[in-house]
Amino acid sequence: MDKGLQAEAAKYFAAHPVLLRLVREFGRKYRSLGHFGGAVSLKPLSEEEQRDLGAFLRRDLKGQPKVSFREFSGAWAKTRFEAIPCQAFILSLLPNNFVSKQEERQQQQSRRQRILDRLLADHPAGLAADWLQALNCGELRLSQRDLYYNVELLNDVARGLDLVPHGYLRLPVFANRAAGNPHAFDFDQPAGRLLLQALAFLGGSPVPVAADERTSLLYQYHIIRDDILNFATVYGLAAYREAGEEIAYWRFSALSGSPLNIPLREIILAHKIEPVAGRKVPVYIVENSGVFSALLDAVTACGRPIPLIALHGQLKAASWAILDRLHKNGGKIFYAGDLDPEGIGIAQHILSRYDNVELWHMSVEDYQGAVLDLPPGRLKKLPSAVHPQLEALVQEMKRRSKVLYQESLLEEMIHDLVEGK
Repeated sequence: MDKGLQAEAAKYFAAHPVLLRLVREFGRKYRSLGHFGGAVSLKPLSEEEQRDLGAFLRRDLKGQPKVSFREFSGAWAKTRFEAIPCQAFILSLLPNNFVSKQEERQQQQSRRQRILDRLLADHPAGLAADWLQALNCGELRLSQRDLYYNVELLNDVARGLDLVPHGYLRLPVFANRAAGNPHAFDFDQPAGRLLLQALAFLGGSPVPVAADERTSLLYQYHIIRDDILNFATVYGLAAYREAGEEIAYWRFSALSGSPLNIPLREIILAHKIEPVAGRKVPVYIVENSGVFSALLDAVTACGRPIPLIALHGQLKAASWAILDRLHKNGGKIFYAGDLDPEGIGIAQHILSRYDNVELWHMSVEDYQGAVLDLPPGRLKKLPSAVHPQLEALVQEMKRRSKVLYQESLLEEMIHDLVEGK
């Protein structure tokens, strides 16, 4: 290509800004189509611009002209610059990194693939490899495209997955080991959000939104975020360390008729949890703290250390920690919750996770006493697929659109405990 002639052409276009505008519009078309073609509109045009463009195209312009690339290239061929390929000249006037959108996507995909290949080579096995393979094949997608190119961020999360502990480890210590920053995996940090997404995917669950649910997800992988304010309320239970040593204050609390607000910090120290009266004694779990307190009054009045647990609404990491240990010990567990969509949801989670749980006063017969209306908006929250123990109740709730809270069944529950179910 004649560099002198090209410089002369560039100077000519620079002296006629309307031609540069036209070139930029064809550039946008190229970005979209992946090749030069189509037609573009230039508006508005001043009289001078109409005159300059009309002179180049060799036709009169009226109003707001539409110019096709075929017309432009034909006009170019009639100029003294015809020896310069038209398309090559247009590209020379555009930025050096100018590419079509298709080419850009291909470049991004190649770059993304190189990053994932490198990360998979550095993390060839375990949870990190499973996560990276899911990203690689598109089974899992990140929320923002630019995250795929943040090598440091992806590497921090992969290292975290490699370092998921067998024993319990507090989140800041875990984050510091993986990323060199104790706050790297905080929930408001990109790496923290990415780690949650990875753990949820690997565990086959949706990404949690509520803080308690996020804390519970971390607990499933032995990462402890909040081990003081995250607690369950218990009565009538004994706890033992891994070596078999009893943690005395659990039993003392039961024998003195006092409940324990037991934080996650203390629960994870217990390798085994069982009823003070022996592992064959069933454990009764309720959703609401007020019901727990009323039941506790009844069992302490008759001098029976019947194990009771209050989950305080939605399941927290402390709740799962207690239930995990009771399930591992093989004892019978009875669960009672509100007969409303939220209560059904909690019961569904518990029944889906443990095979030694039975519902307690959550039957269709118990529901017959329901008189409070269930608004349509809340009715929609009932799960479509439910555990077999809940199926009949859910169908009846959909039919009647009523709710029944635990407090309405309190007398029956007390009778079960005092008289022996």
